[in-house]
Amino acid sequence: MSLEEDIPWMCKRLVIGTGIEGALPVMDEVIAEAKRRGVKLDLRRTPEAVRLLADDPADTNAISHLTC
Repeated sequence: MSLEEDIPWMCKRLVIGTGIEGALPVMDEVIAEAKRRGVKLDLRRTPEAVRLLADDPADTNAISHLTC
C-alpha cells in the first residue's frame, strides 16, 4: 500500500487488514503520513482486523486486503 491509494485519513485510528497471510506490504511513506496526521495505524492480518473493528469501531476507518 502506498500513498497513491485512496486512504481514508479522516479518523483517529486506521486499521489496515493485510490479507489472510499478511502479504500486503505497507510502505514506510504510509506509516510516516499516519504519524504526521496523528492517526494511529494498526496493521493486522485481515481476520484480526475485522475482529478489532467489531470490538471498537469508534473514530476508526479501515482498509482490508482480501485477495491473499
